[in-house]
Amino acid sequence: MSKAARYLKTAWLSRQFELARPLLPAGTALALWLGGKKLAESDAAGADLSDACPGALSFALTLDGEVVGALLLLPPAGGEAQCRRAGDFLAHGLQGMLDAEHARRAIAQEALEGYREMALLQRAALELNDSLKPAAVAEALLKEFDDRKMGADYGAVYQFEAEGKAQLMRCFGAGADDAFDRFADSEFFAGIAADAAKAGADIVNDLSSLPTVPEFGSLLWRPLDAHGKNLGLLVLALQRRGGFTAGDMKRAQTLGSMAAASLHNAQLYAAEQKLFQSFVDVIAAAIDAKSRYTSGHCQRVPKIAMLLAEAAHRDEGRFAQFRLDEEERKAIEIAAKLHDCGKVVTPEWIVDKATKLDGIFNRIGLVALRFELLRRDALMERDRRLAGGGDSASAVRDYRARLRKLDEDFAFLEKCNQGAESVSAAHVDRIREIAARNWCDSNGRAFPLLSEDEVYNLMVQRGTLNPEERKIIEDHAAHTIAALKQIAFPRALRNVTEYAGGHHEHMDGTGYPWGLTRERLSIPTRIIAIADIFEALTAPDRPYRKPNTLNSAIGIMHRMKLNQHIDGELFDLLLSSGVYADYAREHLADSQIDDVDIGRYLGQ
Repeated sequence: MSKAARYLKTAWLSRQFELARPLLPAGTALALWLGGKKLAESDAAGADLSDACPGALSFALTLDGEVVGALLLLPPAGGEAQCRRAGDFLAHGLQGMLDAEHARRAIAQEALEGYREMALLQRAALELNDSLKPAAVAEALLKEFDDRKMGADYGAVYQFEAEGKAQLMRCFGAGADDAFDRFADSEFFAGIAADAAKAGADIVNDLSSLPTVPEFGSLLWRPLDAHGKNLGLLVLALQRRGGFTAGDMKRAQTLGSMAAASLHNAQLYAAEQKLFQSFVDVIAAAIDAKSRYTSGHCQRVPKIAMLLAEAAHRDEGRFAQFRLDEEERKAIEIAAKLHDCGKVVTPEWIVDKATKLDGIFNRIGLVALRFELLRRDALMERDRRLAGGGDSASAVRDYRARLRKLDEDFAFLEKCNQGAESVSAAHVDRIREIAARNWCDSNGRAFPLLSEDEVYNLMVQRGTLNPEERKIIEDHAAHTIAALKQIAFPRALRNVTEYAGGHHEHMDGTGYPWGLTRERLSIPTRIIAIADIFEALTAPDRPYRKPNTLNSAIGIMHRMKLNQHIDGELFDLLLSSGVYADYAREHLADSQIDDVDIGRYLGQ
């Protein structure tokens, strides 16, 4: 044991030699050799004192039954007997000191190893507990058994599925995937998997009976049990035979138990995430199903939003500080799916209002019926004049003029009803002039040709919604915020409400519901706002307009950029990154996809 040379200090040995000097005959030389090194000597003659020196007395020093050194005495003439007695005494003292130091160091080393093992287990426990996915648990567990830690050449974690089938989750080692696939197909593995929960862990240090997997010479396995369920199996292998020890099994059992608990928690977390995601999808589907015209909107907006978010994540220029992790990706996707959840309280007839007179039903039909009554009255007036012997030519001419006027006025009202063009002051005057006419029912009672509510709706300046209806539509953003605030989102999703609720905010602060400016809106909020507009402009199923071409939609959004309604930098990224084209190829009809000169819009 070469390390024995470090057990006794030279200064201490020299002091012991001085104390022993009175017990020795004058002229006695002393030397102490440990671990092949001479640690101490006394008298000049000791400089050459070794086992080979003639007449030298040697007193062996041992550790754990192994000779590690010797005390050498070279007595003067006639002093051999006295030197032997003194040598026995001195060697006994040195041996005791050597044993004590060896024991002290062994205890210290054991304590240090125990501390290191505890530190490794603590680190492993922290990593396992931080793993919220089953695959991450498997990976963290295998890290503790790779060749740097334990000397295992191969390792794998299998997970038992609902039907009892073992699925390989993670593995390590040269050609491990193929080796463990062959192992899983063997009868040996079938027996382990079937009896793992009952038989527990085991070691086979000679796998000569497993010719299908020649890479494995020794095998150790340990079931991953938690809460009375066998969740999976840890398998470790060495290429050589006879490689695993009881210490390896103890470590596998300790870490396997921690991993099983973490795997159970990860499976529960995954199930909860799946359940939560299914609720999100149900809500999004319910919103889309509320109107046949917006079907798919809450499914397509997340696609655009995630494409644009990933483009911003990759950007090294204006968005260099914006970075996505898995949790932020999930938050943006959920917010994009739920951004319109407030529409569940918006009346369908407002969501679907394709024309100005739309309501529970389209009232243009009632207006058409009244015009038919006026045509009837015109016909009856003509027939009375003809029956009374009046000027027939004049009667027919006046009748045709009245019909022409009625047709022109009704066509004008139908055009106003569409909401495609802005209503001018002249249009307003004409609408009021038409409304001032009367029609009579079968009892002769007179009514205005247009009710005040119909006049009010027909005079809407742009679009099909009157101010009150537009307010109801706009309130869906506030309803979205109110609804999402009721959900106890985990910390990772704490920003979903903000991201979803701000999709109608404008960069100049004129949007709703908060009226925030660009500086107070997060990048994900601005991303969802652009995704919402781009999807709405390119959707093929809006009741109030025909589908826009790609070039037309980009042109409209460019004007919104110039008017500070949308984030100009994100709009530029939508174009420069090619996100607009990627989305169009997958979701737009061929007739909508035309060439877009993005250089015309970038940087303006």
